[in-house]
Amino acid sequence: MKIRKAVIPVAGLGTRFLPYTKAIPKEMLPIIDIPAIHFIVKEAIDSGIESILFVTSKEKYSIEDYFDRNFYLEYFLNKNKNKEALDQLKRVPENVNIFSVRQKEALGLGHAILQAADFVGNESFAVFLPDDLIFSKVPVMKKMIEIYESKCDAVVAVEAVAREKISSYGIIKPQKMEERVYRVLDMAEKPPLKKAFSNLAIVGRYVLPSTVFDYIRNTKPGAKGEIQLTDALSALMTEHGLLAHEFEGVRCDTGDKFEYILAILKYASMQPALKAKLKKAIKKIF
Repeated sequence: MKIRKAVIPVAGLGTRFLPYTKAIPKEMLPIIDIPAIHFIVKEAIDSGIESILFVTSKEKYSIEDYFDRNFYLEYFLNKNKNKEALDQLKRVPENVNIFSVRQKEALGLGHAILQAADFVGNESFAVFLPDDLIFSKVPVMKKMIEIYESKCDAVVAVEAVAREKISSYGIIKPQKMEERVYRVLDMAEKPPLKKAFSNLAIVGRYVLPSTVFDYIRNTKPGAKGEIQLTDALSALMTEHGLLAHEFEGVRCDTGDKFEYILAILKYASMQPALKAKLKKAIKKIF
């Protein structure tokens, strides 16, 4: 089955970036001249996605505005023959259908994904967590969709993380199937280092069947009253199987201040004019 739809949960409060996120969604944090969410939508389009649903909240209207046209601005720039600015506007992805639904309460990632049930219907779909920007030659989601279409099992993205970070992630027990593809035998959410199955952590990309909604509905809220996607995936894994793809590329968690800076530097390093200036400037700063 072709994967045509993607779900991107963007209802989070972004408390790690207060006070900025008091007024501006964290997904709109600039990576030099484009917002972080731009990279996520671009990866979705480059992976063959045709329709995207933002699971949002009332404070996040600027995300939808970014991917909409601003006819007054276009008129003004055309009138003033500002071709350079018009060319910059054309960088915003347009060849995808954008939808949104509000998550009225912050009840966990599983609950956020559940809001997409009507949008998804009976189709399999992709999920992108917007904090995770992944710089790679081949879009990570494109490769995951290929694996899903070949193996017919749900797929999660995994990354080898440092020992000190293991307790911050969902960790899998892997069984190697082929290069960078594993059968997930078990998983643990934020285990202590001594009890971790491996150093392979689940990060923000998923390809899931629509049946995952039934597992989410049957998932009991945790201690904080949140419904976790990991619990639903664990049940799905037990009954139907789950695969993991260890992607190639550089991931930056833009929800973390240090890695947000790294994302900016990585993007700058991909632009020759900026890279040369940046090398000189960093030597002076440090």
